[in-house]
Amino acid sequence: MSSLASPSPSPSPSLSAPEAAEAAVMTSRPLSRRGVLAAGLGTALACAGVTSCGNASAGQGDPDGPLTFWSSLRGTDTLVAKWNATHPDDPVDFSPMTSGLAGGNAKLSNAARAGNAPDIVTIVDADLPSFAIDGVCADVTDLVTPRLRTQLGPQAWTNGKLDGRVYGIPLDLGPMLLAYRTDILDAHHIDVPTTWEEFHEAARRLKRQSGVHLTTFHPNAYNVLAGHAMQSGGQWFAIEGDSWALDFLDEPTRRVADYWQGLIDEDLLFVAPGSSQEWLSALARGRVAAHLVGPWGLAALASSVPGTSGRWRVAPLPQWDTGKPVLGTDGVSLHAITADSRRKERAMRFLDWMSTTPEAISARLSSGRSSLFPAAKNQVEAASRQFKTDFYDGQDLYGLISDQARLLRTGWTWGPRMQATATSLHNGLARLPYSTTITEALRTAQAETLPDLRSLGLKVRQA
Repeated sequence: MSSLASPSPSPSPSLSAPEAAEAAVMTSRPLSRRGVLAAGLGTALACAGVTSCGNASAGQGDPDGPLTFWSSLRGTDTLVAKWNATHPDDPVDFSPMTSGLAGGNAKLSNAARAGNAPDIVTIVDADLPSFAIDGVCADVTDLVTPRLRTQLGPQAWTNGKLDGRVYGIPLDLGPMLLAYRTDILDAHHIDVPTTWEEFHEAARRLKRQSGVHLTTFHPNAYNVLAGHAMQSGGQWFAIEGDSWALDFLDEPTRRVADYWQGLIDEDLLFVAPGSSQEWLSALARGRVAAHLVGPWGLAALASSVPGTSGRWRVAPLPQWDTGKPVLGTDGVSLHAITADSRRKERAMRFLDWMSTTPEAISARLSSGRSSLFPAAKNQVEAASRQFKTDFYDGQDLYGLISDQARLLRTGWTWGPRMQATATSLHNGLARLPYSTTITEALRTAQAETLPDLRSLGLKVRQA
């Protein structure tokens, strides 16, 4: 249970019923101070509109100048080079940045306060509410065309919206998957589990027969624990009227916590931080037989343990109820237009091209070292041609992921300060070897999140 750290026109003439429903949601009420923020907020938070506080033109220069773009995603340099070669009259200046938890979020926040934010920035889905509320990301609902809305679909737009408004353009989808060692399971005559009950039994048999752990629990992977809660039907954060409601221990999340705690208590899981040498060594030596991760992590796994190439395959994630299959998301990327940008329409044209055209995804993935799964259906075939699947014995990974992406749950909302919440949860989970439980870590994280949000002036309650 983990994530490898590395951690996303013309209007259509008519819309189908589902598309019309999605359009109605995306043009609903705006994110208001009353709807999400409490009265009495400080100036910095109260300026979350089309333009943030201070000098809106600071750092942006000539509105006719090049678009500025910050991103930590692999392949962005080749993507921008392709755009500039084909759109010489509308250039983009790309600047690489570190990922959010590695300092990218702080850099963006500081730049926004100083009026020096770029026109476009890459953020992860969990950070969207924070940047939207702080006024860093512009509300771009009215700039989203029916064509773009349709091409990306409801599963993707779930990640880019807050309170019915669009603050980020989705790039990829992240259905959780089960990557497993075929040689290890075959040697012990263990079938690939399709339910969590079967998964538990497979873990028991494998450990009893060989001493090998079926998979790993990573204490530093809040996103994967959240993905399991999504699948089970949990809802940690919700916007209800004029306040946020928190419930990290609703019944579906308790089921998830009890399940994984049971595996830990039986010593059926390898417990180690994601990307740690301890864990990578266990994978390389065949002491761990499976990895639960989103599509982007498949390339990371291949580069991390190249000596096991050809011994891995990928299967759908086990289900609680095979009659009603559903999946959670293991981290995806969004692209936001900043509130201070004076080039919003141009920025949206670039993001439309980047997020929907085959030539854009081909350019981004041309190094062959990324397994990103695009949200736009018409980019999937081009993306599949870029990622070599020798590590997975030539399996049609993108065909499998396409099927699984249809099962992604919609309606999940991340919290207003997920970095702080994640830190609290990670601190609690790190104490698992010292008699703390997953349930206790979740309870503590909720207890610490409540005053943190209230200190920001947010109206929040415990569900």
